[in-house]
Amino acid sequence: MDLYLFYKILHIFFVISWFAGIFYLPRLFVNHVEVESVEVKKHLSIMEKRLIKFITPLGLLAIIFGFMMGLMSPNLASFLNQKWIITKIIVTLSLIGYQVWCWKIIKDLSTDNSTWTGFQLRIFNEVPVIFLLSGIIAAIYKF
Repeated sequence: MDLYLFYKILHIFFVISWFAGIFYLPRLFVNHVEVESVEVKKHLSIMEKRLIKFITPLGLLAIIFGFMMGLMSPNLASFLNQKWIITKIIVTLSLIGYQVWCWKIIKDLSTDNSTWTGFQLRIFNEVPVIFLLSGIIAAIYKF
């Protein structure tokens, strides 16, 4: 099998896995702020921390295999100057920022310092959809 295609398979696999966790994590946040039970809040805190620790390496692997595909380009400089690659890099950096923000929310929720409402977290939960759609459009159309 062509090494590029192998990297591409792994990149897609890890991107999907990373996004699955990124989509689920804010739903845990919504439940966390809306539930009254202290025991349930503690349980949700454990789930949130475990999930973000699980998806962080998935994101790193997605980035690594995307980077490996880029390194296989015959002309790396011209490859990196393509608008669709720049868009994917911006999407990736935005997703990293989003995940860092999730780490902060987890910390705030676990110490009861969060000011987020359930509604705000539901909106926050939709942000990665925009990242995903932007990345897919950039990769498909290569504009």
